[in-house]
Amino acid sequence: MDKTIKDVVAGFKMYPVWLHQAYYFLSAKYKRTALGSLWIAGNFVFLSIAITIVFGDLFGRSVKDFLPYVMMGNLAATLCLWTLGEGPELYLSSSAIIRNHAYPFSYFTFEEVARVLMLFAHNLVIFYILMTFFGTLTIPHWTILPGLVIDVFIMMTWGTVVGLAAARFRDLRFLLANISMVLYFLTPIYWHYDLLSANKRWIADYNPLYAMVSLIRAPILGVPPTAVNWNLAFGLLITGVIAWFITFTACRRRIPFWV
Repeated sequence: MDKTIKDVVAGFKMYPVWLHQAYYFLSAKYKRTALGSLWIAGNFVFLSIAITIVFGDLFGRSVKDFLPYVMMGNLAATLCLWTLGEGPELYLSSSAIIRNHAYPFSYFTFEEVARVLMLFAHNLVIFYILMTFFGTLTIPHWTILPGLVIDVFIMMTWGTVVGLAAARFRDLRFLLANISMVLYFLTPIYWHYDLLSANKRWIADYNPLYAMVSLIRAPILGVPPTAVNWNLAFGLLITGVIAWFITFTACRRRIPFWV
């Protein structure tokens, strides 16, 4: 137990390193390009507008009203799906560093979560610029602060558990990526919860991704998340902390042998 806590503290104290590495990972990809990191914003905006036009027409919604919902849903889902989409690569992608350097194992979680948060913040600025242009800018509800903190801790705890499991059982790298894709389309990101019939609303009510997305999207759009969203998110957080503590304590020393 003491070594687990010490690992987390040591990993956190390396924040100058993992913050720099997270930023470098994002910027290096677009090095020597004309637009640089604007390519990130371009991809985000063009995809959101294209989805809004198609789904807005299907559901009879105007682009001006539907675009904020789609953009924030896409942005929040991309952040939250890191756990299943990229979490399995948490330790495998850093195998050379793990085998050759005595970094705290929590360092890799801090670095990866910092990277996706930087990407989220980058695109959030673009979101507000676009909403100002369309005249649909809203003041965020105060619940965005606890909601984002809860989502980050869910990502860190469950992401570590997933990373450990995938390092030991390599098939999970591919299985969880497929599950994340299915979960993405089962979540009200490009469509509204109200479109579900009463007997099928359990698809969203018990959907962990929808709860995490709602904790970010709803406050950004000016409304608080529902009680169902809060309850499911708190459940994910509590079980995540327990699962992380058990697995990280038991398996931490085995990571160099698994990767």
